[in-house]
Amino acid sequence: MKHVISLITFCCIAILAQAQVKLPHIFGDNMVLQREKPIAVWGWAKAKEKVTIKFHNQTKTAIADKTGKWIVKLDAEKAGGPYTLTASGRNTITLNNILVGEVWICSGQSNMEWPLRMSSHAAQEIADADYPQIRHIKIPNVVASTPQEDFNSGDWKVCSPQTAGDFTAVGYFFAVKLAKELNVPVGLINTSWGGTHSETWTSREAFENSPEFKSMIATVPVVNLEAANKKRTAENEQRLEALQGKITITPQEVERWKSPEYDDASWPVMQVPAIWEEKVFPGLDGIVWLRKTFSLSEADAGKAAELQLAMIDDSDETYVNGVKVGGLTAQYNTPRVYAIREGLLKAGKN
Repeated sequence: MKHVISLITFCCIAILAQAQVKLPHIFGDNMVLQREKPIAVWGWAKAKEKVTIKFHNQTKTAIADKTGKWIVKLDAEKAGGPYTLTASGRNTITLNNILVGEVWICSGQSNMEWPLRMSSHAAQEIADADYPQIRHIKIPNVVASTPQEDFNSGDWKVCSPQTAGDFTAVGYFFAVKLAKELNVPVGLINTSWGGTHSETWTSREAFENSPEFKSMIATVPVVNLEAANKKRTAENEQRLEALQGKITITPQEVERWKSPEYDDASWPVMQVPAIWEEKVFPGLDGIVWLRKTFSLSEADAGKAAELQLAMIDDSDETYVNGVKVGGLTAQYNTPRVYAIREGLLKAGKN
């Protein structure tokens, strides 16, 4: 009988968990809400469940509809904080350190995605980035075939030397200027994704309602992106295996690739400099290990040297005789110039 009671208790807990009040990930500790405009707070709960929102000096309620969705419109607030927001029904969610100020969407391609840690004078800028009134959230880069109600991870970061390096650089400099001029908190919602076209951010419904694009979208089939991605991944794996044989990617195997004793005779040959994805593996989007052998005389062995690799798009990690000499520059237009310490180069094959 004990087992039956335990099972019933477990089922009750599971039902309650499904009925809990839930907020989308855009709401979180440290967030910024837009000043002087009605503040919408929304989420999910059990159908017909009463949800109460408390924020600053306001308390408002809503009833979830038959699908479990609910929304509360708080009155406009002046800039200020920090405040606490609670959402309660059968459970209670508490969000802390919330500010009210200016909220800006930072969207676009690589010019907006480019992080502060890769900007000019990054080290000094990051060291000076002590602005607790500025907050930033990065929306994760996830592909979906239809618009989503929520994203799966991500949280608001308070601007500090520990966090600012990952902020959008354009957004960061804009926020600093705005915060100083207006003397209000600033929130940045970073929805950028380098290399994306505006069409990929546009819903099918929007295309269908556009006189310019409705004939185009009519010819585009509705595709299951997850299934298409699996199919493409499988095809690429087959092409890779046909090119270089079956390779087991393990940390131990990767360690062997940078070793000067590794036998790379079975590896395909590629002529460089060139655009790599137009060479051995058309359409490649991934990591390539490239091994280049050169010989030195006894007179040059052991000397300090300089390795010049020109520009690499996008990033590199470079080893000489198994020792890392540079890399992770992650700036596509920066020439790679790496120092080779004394004693690393040897006579003959390197």
